[in-house]
Amino acid sequence: MRRLAAIALSAALLAPSAGRGQAQPAGETGASPPADPAACTQFDWSLLREQAWFSAASLPRVESGGTLPAAMPAAILALKPQEAVAPPVAPSRAPKPGSYGGVLHLAAPLAPGAYQVTLSDRAWIDVSQDDRTTRPPTASTMRPGCPMLAKSVRFQLGTAPITLLISGAPADTIRIAVAPVE
Repeated sequence: MRRLAAIALSAALLAPSAGRGQAQPAGETGASPPADPAACTQFDWSLLREQAWFSAASLPRVESGGTLPAAMPAAILALKPQEAVAPPVAPSRAPKPGSYGGVLHLAAPLAPGAYQVTLSDRAWIDVSQDDRTTRPPTASTMRPGCPMLAKSVRFQLGTAPITLLISGAPADTIRIAVAPVE
């Protein structure tokens, strides 16, 4: 029943989001697979709350180097050409030439624990809480074909401010959400 509800929700979200979806640059290689709402229920953990956040008309836009508003755990992050990004720590994986990247800051979590970072498109995620080293991921899930959701990565975080590094993105914007694991 839950799976059926998730499929119905995914299908309902497709119609309003069609005009707001991220455009892929012309001639993009490795283009995203066709939309498959059923793929949204096949992640290793539920991403229905992130899907709802990404569909919100009030989703704020944050420029690279900005801070995620405390009132909303998700935003549209405006990215820069990868070579124009000056992250405080190097990405743990070399970005593809011609890709986009960005930096997003978050206030320190109130409690330590497991948090997940979810993206609407393919990109690499690094998390730092000291601007010198990156935190290793504890789990990740990716599924092609889900509209507005591409991957989610979990990290164990402490109570220090967070810096997120996004690299290797195919477009100049990406939806991003950061929240405690449910």
